[in-house]
Amino acid sequence: MRIMKAAILTSLNSKCEIQEIETPKPSSNQVLIKINASGLCYNDVHIMKGESPLHLNFPFILGHEPAGEIVELGDNVTTRKKGDRVGIPYVQMTGGRCE
Repeated sequence: MRIMKAAILTSLNSKCEIQEIETPKPSSNQVLIKINASGLCYNDVHIMKGESPLHLNFPFILGHEPAGEIVELGDNVTTRKKGDRVGIPYVQMTGGRCE
């Protein structure tokens, strides 16, 4: 089992905790990214306070707009390769490539 660290919110109006969790496996159309940097900003504070329109399932991993490199590919991924450096926009549609 591979382990990663994440900023976890366990319930609304609680502080986030840095926890070790199991590293996910990418599904057939996903990639796994080793995150080198990720933001925690006031959008995350809104999420923590329940002031966001997002529907949350707890525990919830905070942080967005990460940058890193692809370390694993799903079976159907053909447009990326291991080692590609990537950044992920906060809103998926801003990159023009996400579904």
